[in-house]
Amino acid sequence: MNNIERPVDDNSTVSIQDNEKLKQVKRKEAKKQKKRGITIRELTIIGLLAGITIALGVSGYGIIPLGPLNVTTLHVPTLIGAIVEGPKVGAFVGFIFGCYSLWQNITAPNILSPLFINPIISVLPRILFPVLAYLVYLLLWKAPQGPRILVSAFMGTVFHTIMVMGLIFLLYADMFATKMNLSPDQVLGSIVFLSVTHGIPEAVFAAVIVTPVALALRKVLRKDTPKKEKTDAVTSAATTVGTDANKTTEVNKIKSVEENITK
Repeated sequence: MNNIERPVDDNSTVSIQDNEKLKQVKRKEAKKQKKRGITIRELTIIGLLAGITIALGVSGYGIIPLGPLNVTTLHVPTLIGAIVEGPKVGAFVGFIFGCYSLWQNITAPNILSPLFINPIISVLPRILFPVLAYLVYLLLWKAPQGPRILVSAFMGTVFHTIMVMGLIFLLYADMFATKMNLSPDQVLGSIVFLSVTHGIPEAVFAAVIVTPVALALRKVLRKDTPKKEKTDAVTSAATTVGTDANKTTEVNKIKSVEENITK
């Protein structure tokens, strides 16, 4: 009887060891994924959103002329990337958005295009504003997902407008005055006026479009699934595998004991 009971104790030990090994493997895989610069899924999403950005620009739906400036919708894919996949993806898509803006101001210039040929104005803000939008999203962690995304998209667009127009004022105030036929005293007021009249419609549009799209994508990608549920699912799977292995070990040991008794 003692020989038959021992395998049960050994199996419980094996079960714990198997579960610990599985957990260690999962931890190593998670660490490897964190060390990687960009995952395959992130690359896929970057490529998809970048393609949408370029398609919007080429089709004419991404840049709508409104007075001396263009009201852009090209920032929408960038915001979606940041809110759904994080600041890294958002920054990459924003970089492509900025490069396209630079190219568009070179190939199809308007009255203020000489200002936007500088990458500090055309590219840099497009890399930074999705990061700021994501920070707003993190700060609103207590809010429901809908309002949280809505405010993040709105504020991200506001940050984008402030950075672009602010850099124009800091770097090209005199050129802006010349292009717009303004006196130096009128530059600041004109920039504020254009920021409000162009930035607010862009922000409202972004909030309305980004919110349902980001909600749907986060649901499909299970971004809002509680970590506890994910951990329980992994633990359950590990326990199942460990149990199956224990059963096999137990059967083999019992067979071995029976053979010894028979002998």
